[in-house]
Amino acid sequence: IYVIALLHIVLFTYAAVSKLLDFENFQVQLGQSPLLSVYATTIAVLVPSVEIVIALALMIPKYRLKALYASAFLMFLFTVYIFMILHFTSFVPCSCGGVLERLSWNGHLIFNLVFVFIGLVTILIQKGVKHTLIITLVGSTVGILFMTLLFLTSENIIQKENPFIRRLPQGTAARVAGIDLRNTSYYLAGATTEKVYLAHPEAPLQVFEYDANLKNQKAHTITLERENYPFKALQLKVVYPYFYIYDKTVPVIYSGLVADWKAKIINDKEFGFNEIVFINQKQLIIRTQKPKTFDNVLAFVSLEDSLEVKFNTDLLQKQTDGIFDTDGTLQYSHELDKMVYTYYYRNQYLITDRQLQLEKRGTTIDTITKAKLKIVKVEKSNTTKLAAPPFMVNKLTTVTHNLVFVNSMLRGRFESVNVWRNATVVDVYDLTNQHYLLSFYVYDEETFRMKDFTATKEALYVISGHFLLKYGFGERITSKLKN
Repeated sequence: IYVIALLHIVLFTYAAVSKLLDFENFQVQLGQSPLLSVYATTIAVLVPSVEIVIALALMIPKYRLKALYASAFLMFLFTVYIFMILHFTSFVPCSCGGVLERLSWNGHLIFNLVFVFIGLVTILIQKGVKHTLIITLVGSTVGILFMTLLFLTSENIIQKENPFIRRLPQGTAARVAGIDLRNTSYYLAGATTEKVYLAHPEAPLQVFEYDANLKNQKAHTITLERENYPFKALQLKVVYPYFYIYDKTVPVIYSGLVADWKAKIINDKEFGFNEIVFINQKQLIIRTQKPKTFDNVLAFVSLEDSLEVKFNTDLLQKQTDGIFDTDGTLQYSHELDKMVYTYYYRNQYLITDRQLQLEKRGTTIDTITKAKLKIVKVEKSNTTKLAAPPFMVNKLTTVTHNLVFVNSMLRGRFESVNVWRNATVVDVYDLTNQHYLLSFYVYDEETFRMKDFTATKEALYVISGHFLLKYGFGERITSKLKN
């Protein structure tokens, strides 16, 4: 019993001290756990405290046997936790700190089971078979029920009460290719699993095509059917195999095939828009403004035999001015045939069919339900302006299949400030059940190459994601996504 007690004293003392010396990192790791994230603050203090108390009790002969009961139970809880992580959660978080960080999760499981076993053997020698069996049965039942309760309540709070805790699984996304663009004005015009298309506002009819590895570049020149329009800022959008050219100040839309890059006019009728997504060459969705109030409004547009515009004035919900507070990103999932609109300044998005019939309203994981904007109206010019920089929530959004990727501008609980200085966070949501799935960081590579830098180069990266997602119908599906 003395030798077994000594082993546990060394283990718990080391474990507690390593957690306390790197307390912030330990708390962050708990915050990323799919089982314990909601209770990370409490558990981060409780676990090392309990370990120290047990280690002290093991040093005192009078309390040694009772302390072994406690140590065996604690190691069993750790074992159940690891087993549930490996078999019942949608992702596996980072490992523990210290020397044991080098162990895999299965290695941790075996390590813990060994200590549970030697603890029970010691109790068996001291108290006999019957007592040990009763203790094992009661302890395992209580332990399993306790960890299951933690898991279920944590999941419920994450999904329903929104405490803004991100999940950052290991190996979610990694950079597989990159290229220095040497210019900050390029924009991503479109992408497939095999091709990436870039455009430049100063040369709007030039298209640069890259393969998925960003090694082979081709330059294309778009030819327009007619050019005698007062264009100010032509933009390119590639929805393979088609491409579209438009200018938000001129009601003219071109379209063509990427096979030849010849653009023909598909619309020159009078309707204005400030955002647009293309369903196909004959149907599109626009965001425009009401004539008198200038409130943002969404509309479905058909370019069949005659122009047809159907407005849905109930979709974008006004909070203050109807202009800035309803501003956001307009995206379309061609795989699901759904429109997704994500607000810039609040934690909300909405999903509709192609006819703009509302299907769902969802929320992002942050807690900003009302746009934080300071808006003034200039009477002389009868215009509305921002009197202070807006509080940005969701900066960029893209959609593929049933997944929404959101570049959030807000730091969640248990996230390192240093990481946020050097990386961009992307949150992933499932459109089918409106659930938050996971997050990953896209690191600014320049900050790792230069400690003292004055500017970060504009670069194009290909991020390969390998997600193991748990969907509502209970199956585990592995989906490879390239963006």
